[in-house]
Amino acid sequence: MDRRKFLKALSAFGLAGTLPMTLGTTVWGATAQRLFVTVNASGGWDPTALIDPKGNSQRADGLGPVNKYPASAIKSVGRLQVAGYPDSKEPPAKSSAGHLETFFNKHYQRLRVVNGIDTQTNGHETGTRFVWSGRLEEGYPSVAALAAAPYASQPMAFISNGGYDFTDGLVAPVRTASAATFTSLAYPNSQYADNAALRAQTYFSNKAYSTVEAARQLRLARLGSGETLPQRAAQMAQLEKVRRGDVQLDGLLAYLPAQVSTGLKGQAELAVAAFASGQAVSANLNLGGFDTHGTHDDDQTDALTLLLEGIDHLWEQLVLRGLQDRVTVLIGSDFGRTPFYNTGNGKDHWNITSIMAMGAGITGNRVIGATDANFEALKLNPGTLEPHSSGIVVTPKHVHRALRDFLGVSSELDKLYPLNVERLALFA
Repeated sequence: MDRRKFLKALSAFGLAGTLPMTLGTTVWGATAQRLFVTVNASGGWDPTALIDPKGNSQRADGLGPVNKYPASAIKSVGRLQVAGYPDSKEPPAKSSAGHLETFFNKHYQRLRVVNGIDTQTNGHETGTRFVWSGRLEEGYPSVAALAAAPYASQPMAFISNGGYDFTDGLVAPVRTASAATFTSLAYPNSQYADNAALRAQTYFSNKAYSTVEAARQLRLARLGSGETLPQRAAQMAQLEKVRRGDVQLDGLLAYLPAQVSTGLKGQAELAVAAFASGQAVSANLNLGGFDTHGTHDDDQTDALTLLLEGIDHLWEQLVLRGLQDRVTVLIGSDFGRTPFYNTGNGKDHWNITSIMAMGAGITGNRVIGATDANFEALKLNPGTLEPHSSGIVVTPKHVHRALRDFLGVSSELDKLYPLNVERLALFA
């Protein structure tokens, strides 16, 4: 699938140029623009240590317990159940949103949890692909890429920090490194682009650099005028736009903090700055550290702390820029961890997982789906979404089927990338 076919299909549906950023009036209004963020907990998180808690009750098969924290320590925060997990080895500050109960007390009213999702795999590559594209096999773009595809002419429509960011040619992912990278791109003639005080020290004089820029634009125009094939002409036009991108990037820099954070917080700051400056419409954030085959409790706690602190920081940045009513955030991982410990006090790969969603269009304080005491997925009635023995097991296909309905783009995407599963109102 190339972008030309994608946009042609969207045009037939009357959505090219706006899909999937415009929703109906029932959500934000007919002209509201959606921005989209996915947060990938890379390596396979443990939902029983987060939002599908089990505690230390013994399993019937003798392999348990699922967790080592007391079942009595499980907290109810609104309708959500939160694990009674200990603080990390180096506990965060008292006010830090990295602590589970603190985070959920702050955000539960905007959070929706879907538990008991069967990824049908315990492989990292297939699990990540299935969770973020809705397909086990190769070939489907990530949902973050689909959100950016109609805006592929923008040089930074889709920002990615790793994880599954396959686009199937619909849009070019901009893989970020650091704020310094954007500074260098924004001020290519500066010898000290990342130092505002020294930024005026340039390689060429302003007059000389203007001459170079003019010659570059003339060359691009000359190359473009000689192209007769539509696709190559479009590529030349895109190249010209990217060449002019340094003029636009200084607008992004204006929205960055004076000191950009490291890790997931820094990724969040860059994404929000790109949104606020109009440079991006979709971003994929990525945090590792969840593949806890040994010393699970310590390492998983540290990773979860960083994850929740990063998500909280993302939300604070969105509020700071007034974007909280335009951004939908989806949080997930490759798969889950086993409902028992291995001989190294670690947990291995397990096919059952959860996702969380928050932000624009999401009704929070709700949990859909469930698992049993042994962390096996319970079947759901497709209509009521309540556990039922004759129901269906939810898979990432159902999640993406529901995401497409939520985005309002089901009809055309189903033709391009069919899913062929029941419709579940997971985000309604």
